[in-house]
Amino acid sequence: MSTRWIAVVGRKGGTGKTTLALGLAAHYLRLGLRVLLVDLDPQGSASLAMEQTPSGAELVDCLEGRQAAQPATAEEGLLLLSGGPELEGLLEPLPLREALKGEPLDIVLVDCPPGHAALDRLALDAADIVLAACEPHRLAIAGAARVLDEARTREPAPRCALVLGRVDERRGLDKAAPELLAGAFGLPVHAIHQDSGIAAALNSGKLPTKAGRAAEDLERVADWIDKGRA
Repeated sequence: MSTRWIAVVGRKGGTGKTTLALGLAAHYLRLGLRVLLVDLDPQGSASLAMEQTPSGAELVDCLEGRQAAQPATAEEGLLLLSGGPELEGLLEPLPLREALKGEPLDIVLVDCPPGHAALDRLALDAADIVLAACEPHRLAIAGAARVLDEARTREPAPRCALVLGRVDERRGLDKAAPELLAGAFGLPVHAIHQDSGIAAALNSGKLPTKAGRAAEDLERVADWIDKGRA
């Protein structure tokens, strides 16, 4: 299998990007694949969740061509390039695929930051798959729409989908949102249901487990990703 490059984006914060990235990482690790997570967020949320130091200095050195990628090995063998505040000073980054060349990988997941278009573009330029994470309310959907519009300008265009996080179908809007948004965007829409087990795992420095409704949702997202495999 050739390396699959997946960008998890969404211009607003708190929409479940990191949870989605780590949930997919856990899924692919259980399949025995070699997975790299690139934490492209100056807040370093994925790095913190995996109990790594979120400085971003080594990732900046890699992206600016001063050293080869040196990922840490986190929970369950996940390879992780930690993000952090040093990413705010990134000047002239290499294309992501060029910066990470030589790594024998099956899956590269890029966890993008909120509100940082330049770092988003670095991920979009590399991506085969773009997953726009949002919650079913207006501001989050507007942020996802902006980044999806930008993804569609790439040549070749990546496959795109919208992923709604923390869905609770007891709320009427949450229940109706996937169908409504699929029609509005003309894209697949996946729902990740609210699941306290995922939050508990990440709070303890663990990847999400295979149990729980959200894990089933994440498997469906991965199935959609894998259907486009060359």
